[in-house]
Amino acid sequence: MRSFLFILFALVPIFCYSETIFLRNNLSRTEKGDYLVSVRNKNYTLILIEKKLADSLVIQEVTIPQQLFPRQCKTWRSWLEAGAPSHTAWVAYTVDLKTGKLQNYYSYIHQSYMNISETDNILSKLINLPLHPLPEYKRRHVGTSDGRSRLWHPRMVVDGNSVPGVMFDAWEGRWPPDQSQLSGSTIHIYLPQKGKGYPDYFPYWLQVKATVGKAKLRIVDSGHQLTSPHQHPLNR
Repeated sequence: MRSFLFILFALVPIFCYSETIFLRNNLSRTEKGDYLVSVRNKNYTLILIEKKLADSLVIQEVTIPQQLFPRQCKTWRSWLEAGAPSHTAWVAYTVDLKTGKLQNYYSYIHQSYMNISETDNILSKLINLPLHPLPEYKRRHVGTSDGRSRLWHPRMVVDGNSVPGVMFDAWEGRWPPDQSQLSGSTIHIYLPQKGKGYPDYFPYWLQVKATVGKAKLRIVDSGHQLTSPHQHPLNR
């Protein structure tokens, strides 16, 4: 009996990591007009689902440095609808939902199609990264008033309003060896549990374990039914 129990408990970590997900599969739950606003390296990036097809998505990304965001724009929705004043990059591309690869990469600033290097192709690598459940002891914890600790969950924001009580699942993956700063790093991401009123298919928090507090991405706003003043050339 002791031998059986020993084997059983020894296999628990294997069972915990037996579930593997890929973010590219989650993208099938997107809807036209969904958007997320991320912040990384003092830059905001608005990610918009421009169009959803049977086996692909057309996505727009608009980037602006934090210090350049115009104060007169009270919401991300109004900023984009006003033409995204002071943006420093605005691109559109197609994502193949079967392979996770980016295609038809177009820059509105340069008004031309562009090639994206493997090093810069972070989104494609992220959505193709095998992810495994992160054990609770590896997750972030916060203290409580009674001296205990509880699991930390990212902040959920929809159309500028904080949504309380949203629970997140944590996942772990290892970045493939490449020439980027993330090469070979362990990545922790937090995905919201399925719910209503917010996009639940993309990480609201991503952090590189090797450089805690330095390399991270978080979502500061999200929502639905956003329309861009631009269209990808393939959609015109």
